[in-house]
Amino acid sequence: MTDIRQLSTYCGIAAPIMSVGAVTLATILAPPETFTWAERSLSSMGRYGAPTFPLFNGGLIASGLLGSPFVWRLWIASRNTVERVGIVLLAITVVGMIGVGVFFLDHNELYLDTSLHGLAALTVFGVAPFASWVYATGATLAKDALLAITSFWLGIVHLLGWLGWLVLPGGGFDTWLWFAVPEFVASVAFGGWVLILAVVTLRREEHGSSEPAAVDL
Repeated sequence: MTDIRQLSTYCGIAAPIMSVGAVTLATILAPPETFTWAERSLSSMGRYGAPTFPLFNGGLIASGLLGSPFVWRLWIASRNTVERVGIVLLAITVVGMIGVGVFFLDHNELYLDTSLHGLAALTVFGVAPFASWVYATGATLAKDALLAITSFWLGIVHLLGWLGWLVLPGGGFDTWLWFAVPEFVASVAFGGWVLILAVVTLRREEHGSSEPAAVDL
């Protein structure tokens, strides 16, 4: 019988599939006047009035809420303090993702005087790689080399995506062209990391294997 821990792990598998799937589908369905890879951010698909408004924002909110139980599952399975710090950063990223959907682009024209969209987006893209790196450090202390390496390099993917955007022809902060590309790369890297964490956790649950040795700091 599936217990609450396994159910929470399944949530960790479903959440990134939902978020990346919703964003990807939105890029396919969005008309050129509301989104193009070269000229718009991903958040343009969530602007009020855009045809993809419910799909983009709803997908982010639903996946964030769905992923929240998995954050709890990781916490109770954590092996040291450093891993727990990484999980806290993961939780902040998930809250930021929900915030991107709730505080969609130009939401201040409908409610609230101050736009919180930029802060929510910065929380996601700014905190996510550090969550990966800190968790990787904790996994290293727990002698879980494969998970540590995977977590570390998926965090690097975030950095490479943004650095690549800065050197793209026409890209960079002066024009904001191709901004959706590093956003999508970061989204896939974050979703992939969460998915890997969930799959590893599920396999350990199913096989009843013991966790690698903990090193509590």
